[in-house]
Formats: sequence, structure tokens, C-alpha cells
Amino acid sequence: MKSTKKELFELLLRAPPEKLFLILPIGYTLFLQLITGIPKPGTLQKIDANELFVRLSAELFDYPYWLQDLSHLPLFFTLGWLWIWISKKPYNKGLFRNPASFVAFSYACFNELAQAFIPERFPSAGDLFMNLIGVSMALVLHYWLHRHSLNQKFPQHH
Repeated sequence: MKSTKKELFELLLRAPPEKLFLILPIGYTLFLQLITGIPKPGTLQKIDANELFVRLSAELFDYPYWLQDLSHLPLFFTLGWLWIWISKKPYNKGLFRNPASFVAFSYACFNELAQAFIPERFPSAGDLFMNLIGVSMALVLHYWLHRHSLNQKFPQHH
């Protein structure tokens, strides 16, 4: 049982070595762009968009704004976690100085700025803040768990 906990813990901290697992952070990033970059339903109806996209947009915008804003935190936490998870040596240069952190933070900014080019959407400082906090929380928690795993309880294998 102890080895199963250890293996699960290690899997949560580091992706298996196969490059196939790179699909997860890339796919999730594309998913985030879809759900955060979709125009409002009225805009989609004006351009005669597919009904599936109109319904998806209606569902996404049916929530109160405060809940939409709050949703950025877990969405971008997951983004940060997936990118650091796929990183082979995440902390060789420090907590925030690795390619995974750069990709996650850059995308968090790009995602919000891209909304300036979507009809009836706009970039929001509050959303950007939540994006960056979500990524930061993922990186800090991953770092803490990674350091914790280096002790005798869950030794890392390199």
C-alpha cells in the first residue's frame, strides 16, 4: 500500500517520461483558449455561427460575473500545474525561472489580452490577476510538494 501512495504521489508531481504526455498541457491550453475566448452568444448569432458554439457560449455566459471571475483561479491553477508537471527538471533554475513557468505565465497574460480582439469582450485586470494567482499557486504548491518528496518519506528517483 505504501508503494502505491508513493507512486501516485510521484505521478502527481512528474509526468511519465513519454513525450505523449505533452498532449495534456497543450490540449488544456487550447481548451482554455476555447472557453475563455469564445464571443458572446449574440455575436455568434450575428455571424450565423454553428448552433453548438452559440449554445456553448450561452452556457458560459449564463453564470454571474463574480463566478466567471472566480473560475479563472482553478482554471489557471490547472494550467500551471500541467506545465510544471511535464517539466523534466522544474527547479534547476529556481521556482519561477524555468520554461514551464514562462509558458504558463505568458499564456495567462496572452489569454486575457487576446480578449481585446474578440467582439463584445475586453481584457480585465481582475481576470489577469486571477490567472496569475492561479498559476502562481500551482507552482508554489508543486514546489512545496516536490521539496517534501525529497525527504525520507517519499524519496525521488532520478
